[in-house]
Amino acid sequence: RTLRVPMATLRVRPAGALVSTRGYRVAHRRADRRLAARSDYSTNDRDVSVEKPPSDDGAKQTPLKVVIIGGGLAGLGCLASLSGHKHINATLLESTRVLGGRVRSKAALGALAWDQGASYFTAKDPSTPFAEVLMKGRADGVVELWAGGDASPGARVGTMGTKEEAGGHVLDESSWEPFAASKELYVGVPSMAELLLFVAEKVANAVRPEASWLGDNAVPGTPEYLTNAFADRIQALRTQDTGAWPANVPHSGSDRNWGLMIRCREGGHMWYKPWESDVVVLATQAPAAAKLTAQILKSVGADGDGGDGDGIASKILAMASAADRIRGNHCWSLTVAFAEPLNLSYEGVMMKEPFDGGIAWFANNSSKPGRPEPGKGKGAQTAGWAYRWAEVGTSLTVGQGECWVVQASPEWSNERAEMSPDDAAKELCDAFLKLVGRSESEVKPVHVKAVIWKFAYPLNPAGDPSDDSKRYLFDPDLGLGACGDWTSGPRAGDAYDSGVALGRAVAEHLASKLNQKETSENEGKAR
Repeated sequence: RTLRVPMATLRVRPAGALVSTRGYRVAHRRADRRLAARSDYSTNDRDVSVEKPPSDDGAKQTPLKVVIIGGGLAGLGCLASLSGHKHINATLLESTRVLGGRVRSKAALGALAWDQGASYFTAKDPSTPFAEVLMKGRADGVVELWAGGDASPGARVGTMGTKEEAGGHVLDESSWEPFAASKELYVGVPSMAELLLFVAEKVANAVRPEASWLGDNAVPGTPEYLTNAFADRIQALRTQDTGAWPANVPHSGSDRNWGLMIRCREGGHMWYKPWESDVVVLATQAPAAAKLTAQILKSVGADGDGGDGDGIASKILAMASAADRIRGNHCWSLTVAFAEPLNLSYEGVMMKEPFDGGIAWFANNSSKPGRPEPGKGKGAQTAGWAYRWAEVGTSLTVGQGECWVVQASPEWSNERAEMSPDDAAKELCDAFLKLVGRSESEVKPVHVKAVIWKFAYPLNPAGDPSDDSKRYLFDPDLGLGACGDWTSGPRAGDAYDSGVALGRAVAEHLASKLNQKETSENEGKAR
């Protein structure tokens, strides 16, 4: 049972047990009343509900549990693979307020919108799971073709170099090369983030519960996901291959592999829920996976070197080391809007190396299907007082500007990894205007923001994207796996396919585990 506990009254013992306080007892009684009053499993934003689970009379076998940490494309691919298996209850936890990872969109001032993470999706091989999802999304209207293929009218997207002029580097338009028509660039509609919701709710058929009902899924095989949800602690429930349970672990006696403390933020409250799981999947960036596996390693009494030969600690250490070895480039991403169109002759440019201007890619986000068109939005007057009007001047129409996304080169981003967002935004905006031959006296920026994506491009992925069995890391004995771009490849599709492949491996392993358990029970009855 999940308890909503006032933060000032919550204390956690080292072993993870909640300490009863007056606030705890009050929250406990309120939770009892809520559970008694509830008869449906409601979601926040979608019209999805299922019946309250019936009482367990022991006639049905308890489903095995899988927790997926990370709500990017890798985590969602894993969730989709686990959907529909009646012996598995899968739960995905995303620490931010939206799904997507680095597939991220933002909006501001009424009619301004940017895709500040991945600018488009591609699928080189039409037989991959990600290509299938793109086609399903296109059929459902949440994905459209932006350039290439049968896009009509297709955006002008290609590559270009620079030339040096007085004051810096500018575009060399004579070097323009359009992308081949066979290179199809897909985008989510009305934003890139829409594809993530589509995968969660239409492909994986997942429900989004309220925080207090997390884990109380009534239909086995129906996965669930929750944003603003954190795995504060992951603890191994066994310390050696014999499966012995340490006496100081509060979950002693459990037949599952992992104990977690899940923290959910919802409605101005923090909800804490102890959790047990058969499998934990780390669908995070490599640094986060390394941190989590190091935490797990301490829970089995090993701080760094394993120390138990081929035992549990050594296996965890192997996964921690694999994540820790990954190196990656950072990427500063600028979102900028102008009161007037720039009137450039292209919508997207991939700069040719070397990136003399410090910019690797820029795109006119307003040219994508389903985005607000410059001059046709309702403007900033609809945005509400939450926005800082001083940021954009006094005009009520600045929310109708042309929106561009500018992504810095790896070298530029790595050198400025610790720069403040405001300074990076100003420097990138100046470089962009210089590159395209414009000045602030000609075109006035009405919105200038920057965000850094750390480890945006893994340089040495741990796996092999050409082999499904090597797209991920998974130890069936531990019940611990990892997936993502750092185990497969740098593209969004690589991350998704990595998650799908791991999900299939987990489902196969758990089915085998259940079969072995049933065989053992039947043999015991026969004796």
